[in-house]
Amino acid sequence: MFQALVILLIVLILMMIICVAAVNKNVVRNRNHVVHLIWTAVITAACYTGFILVRPDYPALAYFAAGLYFLSTDWLVIYLMLFVSAYTRMKPPSLVPRRIIGLLGGVDSVSFVVNTFTHHMFELKTEFSKQLDISYWHVQLKGFHVLHRVFVYSIVLYSLCVLAYSLVKAPSIYKNKFSSILFQTLSVVGLNIFCSAMDAKFDYSVILYGSLAISICYLALYASPRKLLRKIHSTIVQDSVIGLFAYDNEGKCVGVNQVARELFGSQEDIYETAEKYLTSWREEQEDNGENVVCKDSVIEKEGRKIYLYVSFQKFLDEKGRNLGCCFQFENRTEMINRFQEEQYRATHDELTGLLNRDAFEDVAGRILKDADEPYCIVCSNIRDFKLVNELYGTEAGDRLLTAQGEMIRRMGRENSASARIYADKFCTLMPRKNLNEQVFRDNMSALIEQNQVGAFKLHYDIGVYEIQDVKEPVWTMYDKAMLAIDAAQGNYEESVSYYKDEFLKNIMQEKEILSEFDDALKEKQFCMFLQPQIANDGNIVGAEALVRWIHPQKGMVSPGIFIPTLEKAGLIHKLDLYMWDCAAQKLDQWKKQGKTFSISVNISATDFSYLDVCEAFRELLDRYDFDIRKLKLEITESALMKNVKETMKAIDGLHALGYDIEIDDFGNGYSSLGMLKDINADILKIDMIFLQETQNVERSTTILKHIISMSKELGMPVITEGVETREQVDFLMDVGCDMFQGYYFAKPMNLELFEQQYCQATG
Repeated sequence: MFQALVILLIVLILMMIICVAAVNKNVVRNRNHVVHLIWTAVITAACYTGFILVRPDYPALAYFAAGLYFLSTDWLVIYLMLFVSAYTRMKPPSLVPRRIIGLLGGVDSVSFVVNTFTHHMFELKTEFSKQLDISYWHVQLKGFHVLHRVFVYSIVLYSLCVLAYSLVKAPSIYKNKFSSILFQTLSVVGLNIFCSAMDAKFDYSVILYGSLAISICYLALYASPRKLLRKIHSTIVQDSVIGLFAYDNEGKCVGVNQVARELFGSQEDIYETAEKYLTSWREEQEDNGENVVCKDSVIEKEGRKIYLYVSFQKFLDEKGRNLGCCFQFENRTEMINRFQEEQYRATHDELTGLLNRDAFEDVAGRILKDADEPYCIVCSNIRDFKLVNELYGTEAGDRLLTAQGEMIRRMGRENSASARIYADKFCTLMPRKNLNEQVFRDNMSALIEQNQVGAFKLHYDIGVYEIQDVKEPVWTMYDKAMLAIDAAQGNYEESVSYYKDEFLKNIMQEKEILSEFDDALKEKQFCMFLQPQIANDGNIVGAEALVRWIHPQKGMVSPGIFIPTLEKAGLIHKLDLYMWDCAAQKLDQWKKQGKTFSISVNISATDFSYLDVCEAFRELLDRYDFDIRKLKLEITESALMKNVKETMKAIDGLHALGYDIEIDDFGNGYSSLGMLKDINADILKIDMIFLQETQNVERSTTILKHIISMSKELGMPVITEGVETREQVDFLMDVGCDMFQGYYFAKPMNLELFEQQYCQATG
């Protein structure tokens, strides 16, 4: 028994020394604390081994060895306390308690050394054991030894409390890290107390000191971290957002985490599914030796697509031998779906689901690049669509647009593209052979009939551009199709119109007119022509001012070309101001020359929108000296009816200034008689339509007679324009017409010719 104890202690000492050597080769957490603890345990075990081997005839040496053993236990528990504090990451005692503990340990150590001579801590007696057939030293503890035990057990109790607290507070995955050391420490303390209480021949707890040191070294530096790492790895694998299939070196599935189960969940065994997946992968990568380590993959599950990013990895040992492999599956479905949604929103109209403007340009360009047959662009437009929003709200307008988008989508075929460009403007690129005018008409008519908005009558236009050059910019093609629509505006009988080159010529002509207009005004290229107005006695009473553009390069530009363009562009008021000024200036000259002719000038419908008409004619009076009654102001019936309230106010203001108002083109509109009732005009100018050839000559002449008769009763002189024959003159004189204007008497002429023919004659 004695020999076995000695051998066991020597083996423990050697093992602890080996542990220290092994630990010093690796940099691990808490290494220094463990090394200090082991070396202290080595010293403690060595001292006790030396003590029990001292022969009875060497008492002083026995006292010294026993004292070293007891004092080494002081430092063993101190280093145990320091290790426990570091291991649990519990804040160690503060500086003052540490110094007190060190001081007490030092005093206790000195006391045990001195005990060799004083025997105040313990005494040694030699006893013989018949069972063991040996003599041994029996330790008799003295009163001062109680202080040593209190000191040691207090430190051990503190360490146990720290371990117990950490065990209770730690998450379950970390509990084993503290429990093993706690229970082994309790075992050492228990055995030490048992040996003391039973007054055993030998302190067997010394064996556990060494075992505890070795166990702490293994648990703290190797087993617990590795076990904890395995648990953490297992938790990471199971709780990871990445799916995992793990295989051994024979391709058998040995592990599947929860994410992979959810991704590949099926009626089959999940391990069998994983093994089939590996087999399929190897078949795909047969030609490149499984060098492909990642790829994108799509799987079907419950009728929906799941997008995966798959990573494949082999595991090899240090000699390059196959240990196994694994797949990692990153579910990118949400990311890809979100990307596709963003891409869809970036390329499609939110309301109708058709392509938007930018995407249409891109798609149409790709289609036309590879086109091997004629194509065309078809644009659609609902007339006055903005009135739907204004009268019935944007919701009604959106419903109509959505229905139109759905109709266009249904009509879409292969190699075509449809888009909502903006507002109610839709566009489709399609092969020319697929264009069926009647189908378009029928579908648009059905659309409007099914989506009628209140009492508002919807009309649509379709413009077609047959593509001649596929390299032409897409938006140039679109503009040409829209030009076809613009050309059809006002035609309610035909809804489909085709682009013609003359449309573009007209556009270019309009742009040229607008670009030259301002300079032409400054350079006075616009000239006032006069068409004489003849009284029924044959004398000239005045003239109507008509504008002509004498271009320095092009010569005479017809009013039928530039006036509609200026009206469309909202610039006609500038030309009217110029003509009014020319007329007032000429009347000023005539007044100085003693001539009494009048000049009639036109006020267009848009003048009332862009100008303060009354103020403009007041300024003419300030600028020139002319007889105000000689400047006649012609306002067309259509201008009068466009905004009756504002026009009436302006006419009253002009009357107040002293101007005479002529109603021009009377009879050309639909509210003529009602207008005469409300508007206080001075002169009535009858439209030439009553003198044009008609199948109802008698009805026309009857109406004309009564208009002239009625104007007489209203006290309004009558001028009839468009007089071209002697017969018309005779007829008008018979019915009492006051004045005439037309080609029978003279065409419009420039000022020089007018003054030569009329002013000199009358002068």
